[in-house]
Amino acid sequence: MKDVPGTVATGGVGFATTHWSVIAACSGGDGISAEAAAEALAQLCRDYWPPLYSFVRRRGFSSADAQDLVQGFFSYFLERKAYAQTDRQKGKFRSFMLASLKNYMADVWDREHALKRGGGHKFVLLDEELAAVEAHTLNYLGEVVPEEQEYERRWAAALVARAVKNLEAQFSQGPKALLFAELKRFITGGTGLPSQEEVAERLGIPIDTLRSHLSRMRARYRELLREEVSRTVSQNDNVDDELRHLCSVLIAAC
Repeated sequence: MKDVPGTVATGGVGFATTHWSVIAACSGGDGISAEAAAEALAQLCRDYWPPLYSFVRRRGFSSADAQDLVQGFFSYFLERKAYAQTDRQKGKFRSFMLASLKNYMADVWDREHALKRGGGHKFVLLDEELAAVEAHTLNYLGEVVPEEQEYERRWAAALVARAVKNLEAQFSQGPKALLFAELKRFITGGTGLPSQEEVAERLGIPIDTLRSHLSRMRARYRELLREEVSRTVSQNDNVDDELRHLCSVLIAAC
């Protein structure tokens, strides 16, 4: 099997753009090189792997079968250029990906699942990434939650994770790395957080200085999260509406 560009094995995306413009580029539009568009499309598929996997698991498939099905879907999506059969003006990209998976499960999977896992493409997921997705799925399998709701929960979590990862990259050098390690928990939230005074003492800085750092870090995080959300909508969509939807999904998951 050949590795798909843009995965862990081969590196990141060649350009920053919206998901819809990636689709347009791969369909022969937007003036982006075929190689860059292919890399971006592969990364886009990898980004949607966790929420689609969770959706399939909630449908009752085992972990191994869910991996086969989602891998088969992405191979079909790339090789048959299923992405070319859509209009960016018709709905949200997350809805498009879920509808595409449902169509694949209904019309293609039964005919093609006997093929070796992944067909001609192999998406390279780190073992810890797959373990994290499966652990999250197991935590919620017992809940009486519609499968679409679980898909959106994983979609929201993936956007947040990418925003946090991009924020961390900006605080990766020297003292900034230690500062981020201590303040990250205040960005992502959760239970059992230490007091800000405790963290300031551990870092050896005044509490006002810590709060100033935290305020700037939160502002930058909001900018990065907005950038991630903007990539999932078309130019005619309202990013603020989608941000509010994402927040409502995250709040419901708490």
